Amino acid sequence: MKEIKAWVRELGLAVIMVWVLVLLGAGSARALTQEEEIRQLKAQVQMLLKRIEELEKRQAQTEKAVEKKAPVNWRAYWKNGFRIEYKNPEKNREYRFRFRTGIQLRYTYMSRDEDFSGGNENYSSFTMRRLRFFVDGTAPNRDWKYYVHVQLEPKSKVNVHDAFVIWQKYAPFVKIQFGRMKIPAMSVEYWQSGFKQNGTDRTIFTDDSENYWPYSALKTHTDIDSTSKTGKPYLRVGGHLLANGFPRGGMLLYRSQGVDLNGALDLFGRKQFLAYWLGVYNGRDTQGNRNTRSDDHLYAFRLAFNLLPGSDPRGPLGPGTFNNYFMQGDYGYNTTPALALLLSGFWTKDRPKTYLYWDGSGSYKTAGSNHDIENYGFDLALLFRYKGFSADVEGAWEEFIQDPDKGNKYTPGNYASTLRADEETWDRLGFRVNLGYFLVPRKWEVTFKYAYLDRFTDDKLEDAVKCGLGILETDDGKYALEDYMQQFVLGVNYYFHGFNQYITADVSYLRIDTAKPSLGEINKVNRELGVSIPTDQWSDQTQEDWRFRVMYQYWF
Repeated sequence: MKEIKAWVRELGLAVIMVWVLVLLGAGSARALTQEEEIRQLKAQVQMLLKRIEELEKRQAQTEKAVEKKAPVNWRAYWKNGFRIEYKNPEKNREYRFRFRTGIQLRYTYMSRDEDFSGGNENYSSFTMRRLRFFVDGTAPNRDWKYYVHVQLEPKSKVNVHDAFVIWQKYAPFVKIQFGRMKIPAMSVEYWQSGFKQNGTDRTIFTDDSENYWPYSALKTHTDIDSTSKTGKPYLRVGGHLLANGFPRGGMLLYRSQGVDLNGALDLFGRKQFLAYWLGVYNGRDTQGNRNTRSDDHLYAFRLAFNLLPGSDPRGPLGPGTFNNYFMQGDYGYNTTPALALLLSGFWTKDRPKTYLYWDGSGSYKTAGSNHDIENYGFDLALLFRYKGFSADVEGAWEEFIQDPDKGNKYTPGNYASTLRADEETWDRLGFRVNLGYFLVPRKWEVTFKYAYLDRFTDDKLEDAVKCGLGILETDDGKYALEDYMQQFVLGVNYYFHGFNQYITADVSYLRIDTAKPSLGEINKVNRELGVSIPTDQWSDQTQEDWRFRVMYQYWF
């Protein structure tokens, strides 16, 4: 910089000298001939040009010396997170680092149904729903991308939710992703980020977020799952598998470690018409090493078809439309309709060591015996965005088989013998609709959500006991079987700065329909267990709860 200033100063002096000479020459025109005047001016110009050339050489040498001591191109700035970038094209280096923090603070009030056990007191709570750190970027160049997501909520231990690397040299057509990640099958609602929901949280199709609903007490038991002694089958996201491997949460697979091949292809004259994910993982809802009793894994796929492209010029995977299908609502405000069809499925086997059964005296029992289980399912979803209106419609079905191909080898008078080879098949299904509309684009949005979940379709006493969901208890001492759940939600959202800062509130109607076991079922259990379960202590009444929630999200 000093050399530049000196050069400018000398150039200015030279120009002044030239003009002085011109004026002097004009004043002494009579003393000099025109030819002599031109000759002197040329000499002055030549001297000035030579001096400029010398200064340019010195400046170039100075800049070259600075480049050797400092990076070719680096910068630090904030844009949806704190970012540091460094580029060195000569060495094919491009390091990018972004750090983000996400906070969700929520208040919940719930009016509980007093007809069911545990519903005598309503629920009121301030909760830090999420407190997360996110780190992502590229290293050592754009061919390699990394992502780390850490959970820090006070109610939970520190946990690495996601930690994966993506090799994307041939993106968007082919990418290889490996590490810990969400399994790309089943619930699209879960696939959509918890920080990009157009409401306080997901529906019961996936989970119920705070682990307090459904709350109705079960018949006491000793060990339904490996993490809780209470036995209440709360809807869960992580940790949603019972000790026998049966899922108590919604229609999701959660996370696991594995390898995933994904990308997007241009087909039928449409940019990125097909997006795909194909992966193999340790198993459903696993952390660390998988159960070493089995060498089986989980296989999953997801296909997304870009039926209508939307208005984002970067294609359907750009942030103006589906943002890699990871967000809800039409915050991008598509002026051209965007429509995508998603199909996914999975298959897995595992080998737990626990069966669940009921001894008829009010207690669950567990029997230890290694056995196979098989689990598979399919999910279909339709996503639509247009001029602030959004619609997500999704349905899923799955089947769980305990001890496949073994048959039921029950020995009369010895019910526990059944547990050595107890083949059972349980189906489950769910459905949801999520509607949103921006009354004021990118500011005010109203939403309506509906969800239906049937965690086991065979409403039989024996099935309820063996799968682990168990028996509900009414406030008057009677019992009931869980039939199916429903949720209706009306909400409003205000976006200060998109999903980086917004506030949302909703009112929910939560309903559980119950069923009575048949007289034949009760007599069968009495006969096999040698007990006497009353036939008149059963109810099929409906549990109805109301809930109000308001949440503030700050993502920076």
